[in-house]
Amino acid sequence: QNFIFLAVDWTPYEGHIKEAWEKRHHPNMLFLFYEDLCKDFPAAVRRVAKFLNKPLTDDQVTRLCDHLHIDNFRKNKSVNLEMLKDIGYINKNDHFIRKGKAGGWREHFDEEMTQQAERWMKDNLGGTGIHFPEIN
Repeated sequence: QNFIFLAVDWTPYEGHIKEAWEKRHHPNMLFLFYEDLCKDFPAAVRRVAKFLNKPLTDDQVTRLCDHLHIDNFRKNKSVNLEMLKDIGYINKNDHFIRKGKAGGWREHFDEEMTQQAERWMKDNLGGTGIHFPEIN
């Protein structure tokens, strides 16, 4: 409910998605779904490289995938936001970067919360043509 009522950092969420989705065909925009990254990470790396017009060898793709693997990402102080523990924003035993899998939010939701989230997505993103791979 905090998310729905914009009482969570990095909200409102849908405005950013709608704006990017509307520009998805622009030559300077690459729209990716996290679910697709989780399904085939090397293919996603290649897709980003192609978008950036940066050819990569198979070895470079492998090395990038290793560097960006969730376990290494969690250790990277430039992105892991561990300082949030120091200010009490997240529990000392938790991590800002969680499991690195699509749909992980469902593990924290009961059925009623899931229905509320799905209703919120339909109400706020319906009619845009956006279909999240894991959800639809």
